[in-house]
Amino acid sequence: MAVNTGRSASPEFREQFMTLKVMSQNIKNQEQFLMMIDRQDTIPDMAKRLSKEAVTSDLQSNKRVLLDFLYNMLARSENQQENLDVEFHYIMIGKDFLEVDKSILWLDDVELPIPFEIGEKLGKIMVGEDISGAIKKITAFYKAAETRFDREQFGNLDRCSLIVLEEHYPQASWHIKMRLPARILNDNPVSI
Repeated sequence: MAVNTGRSASPEFREQFMTLKVMSQNIKNQEQFLMMIDRQDTIPDMAKRLSKEAVTSDLQSNKRVLLDFLYNMLARSENQQENLDVEFHYIMIGKDFLEVDKSILWLDDVELPIPFEIGEKLGKIMVGEDISGAIKKITAFYKAAETRFDREQFGNLDRCSLIVLEEHYPQASWHIKMRLPARILNDNPVSI
C-alpha cells in the first residue's frame, strides 16, 4: 500500500497554480480593456457603456471563479508541503481612508497578482467598518496569526512578515505590507 507523503501531489499543485496564473492574467487583461475603453474618445458613448457592462459582468464572474479555485487549492493543500502565501499592501491616508495597493499570492518564490478585492475584504475583517485605530487592529490581527502559524510550523516564521511605514510628507499616510500563509483566508473567508 502506497502512502501519500505530500510530495507526490506537488506537480499537480503547481499545475493548479499555473491555472490560477492564467485566470489572473485574463482578469488583468479585462481590467486593462476597461481602462482603455474609458480613454477612447472616438468610441460612441452607447458602445462604451454596453461594452463596459458586458466586460464588467464577466470580470466579476471571473474574479469569483478565481477565488473559488483558490479556496479549493487551499483545501487540498492543507497536508501538503507547499509554501502558498498571501501578501497584501495597504495604504492608509489620514484617519479615514484605507485602500489596497496590491494583493499577491506566492508559491515558493513565484509571485501571482490576485484581485484586490480579496485584500480589501480581508482588510475589512481586520479593521471593521470604523478604521480608527486601524494600525493597532492590523497589528493585533497579524500577531494572532503569527502566533498560530508559529505553533503550526514549529517556530518557522519565515513566511510571516509585517512592515508598517509611516510617511509624513507630502501628507500623513501609512504603508502596510503583510505576508502570511494563505491558510489565513480559510480562517477569514472572503467573497467577491
